[in-house]
Amino acid sequence: MTLPMPRPVFDANASSGGFGDLPDWDLRDLYPAPESSEFAADMAWLETACAAFAADYEGKLSGLDAGAMLACVLAYERIDIVAGRLMSFAGLRYYQNTMDSDRAKFIADVQDKITTFTTPLVFFSLEFNRLEDSQLDGLLAANSDLARYRPVFDRMRAMRPHQLSDELEKFLHDESVVGASAWNKLFDETMAGLMFRVEGEADELNLEATLNLLTDPVRAKREAAARALAEVFDKHIKLFARVHNTLAKEKEIHDRWRKMPSPQHGRHLSNHVEPEVVEALRNAVVAAYPKLSHRYYRLKAKWLGLERLQVWDRNAPLALEAPKVVNWDEATQMVLGAYGDFAPEMADLAKPFFEKGWIDAGVKPGKAPGAFAHPTVSTVHPYVMLNYMGKPRDVMTLAHELGHGVHQVLAAGQGELLSSTPLTLAETASVFGEMLTFRKLLDGAKTKAERKTLLAGKVEDMINTVVRQIAF
Repeated sequence: MTLPMPRPVFDANASSGGFGDLPDWDLRDLYPAPESSEFAADMAWLETACAAFAADYEGKLSGLDAGAMLACVLAYERIDIVAGRLMSFAGLRYYQNTMDSDRAKFIADVQDKITTFTTPLVFFSLEFNRLEDSQLDGLLAANSDLARYRPVFDRMRAMRPHQLSDELEKFLHDESVVGASAWNKLFDETMAGLMFRVEGEADELNLEATLNLLTDPVRAKREAAARALAEVFDKHIKLFARVHNTLAKEKEIHDRWRKMPSPQHGRHLSNHVEPEVVEALRNAVVAAYPKLSHRYYRLKAKWLGLERLQVWDRNAPLALEAPKVVNWDEATQMVLGAYGDFAPEMADLAKPFFEKGWIDAGVKPGKAPGAFAHPTVSTVHPYVMLNYMGKPRDVMTLAHELGHGVHQVLAAGQGELLSSTPLTLAETASVFGEMLTFRKLLDGAKTKAERKTLLAGKVEDMINTVVRQIAF
């Protein structure tokens, strides 16, 4: 049960904030409603299909020929699609309002059922990874349709050195609903319910509105927002420490049992990247601190007339021109125009996001902070979440998340298992979409001051994206 939390003072239906008519998600492409017959039918099908899959294939993978192995993989993929569709619907509804107890209960119930139903499937990757390399190579050579899935098999088999016993793997699968995912939900719901009393503001603000003040042109407002954030976070520091330390210890236990060589190794495996590559990236960024972030922040302090920047000055806008508010229609045209200038097909792929309820943009009570693009499943389409507040940075965020969305639409044609994308590739697509939009804005700058403001904002975004993350 979710405890009642204080709500933002603004009207839940008035999320536009003067930015135009901000879109909401239409989740009916997934399911008409939580209580719909379609949702219930898919949940019932999933339970039966998982049990049937285990009955048909558990203990038998090593005896399958190429055709039978392909049938097995396709059956697994169908299950993956239905489970993903059910969970996507529950998850997206939840992130629209994490403070709604009905939505919180719904996602918890759905996750519990799906975890229970899919426990019989745990054998698949474990047993598949016990196949000899020579046998798998022979199967792939005998069937080109099966050979398409080699990248999927390679990802699975990368975990071979770190597999536990079948019994332990099933236990961890069952236990997952009360592990990291539960602690993450507690954190998300706590953050979404926080309210901040910012000096100079008439009403309490939620997290997104308070963070937005950190880019206000008035320094006193930025400082007041930073101090309000620190004060409220400090009041919850015991809870945040408990969440963080529990998650860290759980990971340490899992890594130790799986004999991971380092805390980072599991992430490297999921990102399909070699540890040496990540280490080289880290070392290059750290070596560049003096000529990148240190140099830029010295310049910024000079531009702002300050001896030294405080934390609330880091993302302050340059006082070269009046603060610009970009309404939703303008933002839409900017991004679609930039995509279309690169390739009309790219703009065509992006348009349905704006026209068919694939974007949820407004800042609303209980809504999860931040932004993301969720691919759902390859048989439906992605959804993009924003907390749009009319800043030029928000336009960049829209362009970034839409880059993910376009990539996800294009990848869907590969099928559910092959369309899964590691972060390393996914962020390439999103930053590409963001940079297309930035270049269009820069080319359209009418004054040197506007151009300098745009360039400064982009440098700061890059520092936040790369240097600051490496520093963390």
